[in-house]
Amino acid sequence: MLARGLRRDGVGKQTAVAMTDVDEVEFIAFLRSCGEMRILQVFAPTKEAFLVDHFDSREDGNWQYFIWNTQFEAELKFGEVSKEVTGPYKDYLYLAETSSAPFIEYDRHNFNDKEGRTYGCVYWAKCSNREGEFLYDIEAFGRWYDTVVRWIRKNGKQRTKGAYNVYYLPDARAKLAGESEQSLATTRAD
Repeated sequence: MLARGLRRDGVGKQTAVAMTDVDEVEFIAFLRSCGEMRILQVFAPTKEAFLVDHFDSREDGNWQYFIWNTQFEAELKFGEVSKEVTGPYKDYLYLAETSSAPFIEYDRHNFNDKEGRTYGCVYWAKCSNREGEFLYDIEAFGRWYDTVVRWIRKNGKQRTKGAYNVYYLPDARAKLAGESEQSLATTRAD
C-alpha cells in the first residue's frame, strides 16, 4: 500500500529470491563490488542505528531491509513508532517514505514456512514523491536494479521456470534439497 500522497508513475519491479545467511554474504559482496552502498534497517532505536553492515538474525525479527546505492542521493526520513505499540519496537523510529526513495527493498525468505507461501524478494517501488517528482535518475536506477536482478538470476535457479517463481541461490538450493531428502526419508520410514 502506498503512503498517502505518493504516486506510482510506472510499474514497480519485483524478483522473488531465497537466500540463506551464506548466500546473503555473497549478495552483499556483489552489491559492494558495484560501488558505494548502504544497508538500512526498517526500525532502529536512533537515527544513527539505521545503517548496518550486514543482515541481522532472522530469529530476532529482522526480515526486511533497504539497499541504498549512494550514487543516488537520498534524504533519510524517519517516523516515530506509535506510543501504543508494545514489544521490541516500542519507542523506536522507522524509516519513512521509502517508496519514493532510491532504494531496493529486500524481504528475506522464510525457510520455516513449509507451505511456501512467504518468499523473499528484491523490490523497487518506483514511486514519485508527493509532488509527482522523482528525486533521482530513474533510468540509471533502473539499470542498477536490473544489474542486481541479473546477478540473482545468474546465481540462482528456479525449481520450475516462470516469471514469478523464486530464484534459489546456491546455499538455499542446498538447504531446500536437504529438507526434501529429509522429508522423503521420513515418509519412507512411516
